[in-house]
Order: sequence, then C-alpha cells, then structure tokens
Amino acid sequence: MKLRKTMLTAATLAVTAASALTTTGTAAATTSPPGGWDHVWTSRDGGAEVYVNRYKDNISVCDVKKDGRSARLEVYIEKATKPVYTMTTSQCAIHWEPDGGKYNLPEGKEIHLYFGTGKGRDNLTHQKFLNNR
Repeated sequence: MKLRKTMLTAATLAVTAASALTTTGTAAATTSPPGGWDHVWTSRDGGAEVYVNRYKDNISVCDVKKDGRSARLEVYIEKATKPVYTMTTSQCAIHWEPDGGKYNLPEGKEIHLYFGTGKGRDNLTHQKFLNNR
C-alpha cells in the first residue's frame, strides 16, 4: 500500500511538472499580437518583431527580448525623410486604419518600416511593403 501511494505521488508530480513546462513554453511562444498578418519580420538584433496586415493598415511592434531595451518602429511613406509615425514599447504596440489620421496609410504606396532596439536609424532593420495590394 505504501509503495502504491509513493508511485501515485511520483506520477502526480511528473504530470504536474510536465503541465507546468508545457504551459510555460506556450506562454513564452505567444508574444505575437492576435490577428491575421501578411508579413512578420524580426529585427537583426533579435529584440523586436513587426507584424503587418496591409489591407487594414494594421502595424504592430513587439519587444521580444524583454532585456530593458524597448522595441522601436518608424513608419515612412515611400521616400519621405520624416516618419509618418513612430512607436516605442517594452511590450506590444499597435496602430491601424480606424485610429484615423496618420494611421490611415495611403493605398498603392510603398510603406517603409525601420525597427529594432538599437539607437539611431542605422541600427534598425529595414523592411517595406506595398499597401493594400
């Protein structure tokens, strides 16, 4: 009887530990914001991820390293020298068309994104997409 209780206790602990590890692994993997994304890019420095739904002007940036350096995103339209808008976050930040104004990006235009956790545009990763196509 004592052996049976010991075996049951050991089995319970094993299942509990496996559940905890599975839950932890899942939680760590779900850093992306919810939604359907046309593009998902990771910065060269590995500290930021950008998510784009080009049909809804939906752009999100997430800090994936959580190392004290916030993720930053700059959004440009075609060859502009100043960003239309920027986002900085230590978690995830998102803007999209219904936010209005500068967040309603022009259709048929090339949108340039610079993102990462480094300082200065030269330390950011560059990606681009054609909006609403």
